[in-house]
Amino acid sequence: MTLPLFKRELRSCLFPTAIIAAVVALYAGVIIGMYDPALGESLALMRDAMPELFAAFGMADQGTTLLEFMVNYLYGFLLVALPLVLVAVLTSRLVVRHIERGSISYLLAQPVSRTRLMLSQTGVLVFCLVLLAAVLTVFELACAHAMFPGELDASDLIVANAATFCLWLFLSGVCWAGACALSNVSAARWAGVALCALFVLVQMLSGVGDELSWLADATPLALFDPLGVASGGMGALAGATVLGVSGAVLFALGTIAFARRDLSV
Repeated sequence: MTLPLFKRELRSCLFPTAIIAAVVALYAGVIIGMYDPALGESLALMRDAMPELFAAFGMADQGTTLLEFMVNYLYGFLLVALPLVLVAVLTSRLVVRHIERGSISYLLAQPVSRTRLMLSQTGVLVFCLVLLAAVLTVFELACAHAMFPGELDASDLIVANAATFCLWLFLSGVCWAGACALSNVSAARWAGVALCALFVLVQMLSGVGDELSWLADATPLALFDPLGVASGGMGALAGATVLGVSGAVLFALGTIAFARRDLSV
């Protein structure tokens, strides 16, 4: 990793990270504020009226605790889709845009290897995801403490968010590998994002009806179970570990592929 490059790229990536963090925090505050028995009855009526729609967005079960409520209404879709948008933007800025504009030649002219250059870019992306997870966790804890003191166990939330970070790492790895390995600029920018979006859509379709329920196990998102991780379930812990390790492997494979690419600069 080269520290000057890391700092420069981080400055360019902080603004989109701040925007997504603000949106995520806003939704988290709204969802936590909705944890109210009276409002819960209204949500139950809406869910009964549109069960397929609620199931598609991972909101089929309201839960009995604040953490269950948050996971069911926030983690099933919003905390997958919004970070994916951030990953798409950052991957484009850190890899694809440099190749598209030709500025990659200036980076390659530095007296460091391609691997070190890409490790710096990888470090920026992972740091931004860590920052997003930290902001989310702090804001969730603050809102829960302010609105419903004693209702949310901090350790359970931190563990659930760690599992969520493993999912983000996997999605980032898919996008990163595509951006580094594919020579076509459009394919490099969108192939990984499209694949991750397909995972999300398939997961949503699995909740629409019983005939499509088998799709729930057809994507890597089936390994994502934050409530199971918070409760100490070994299967959920293993799933989160597989997602995190797979993400790290995809980052490594993408970096290796970029180091071996024949770039016309």
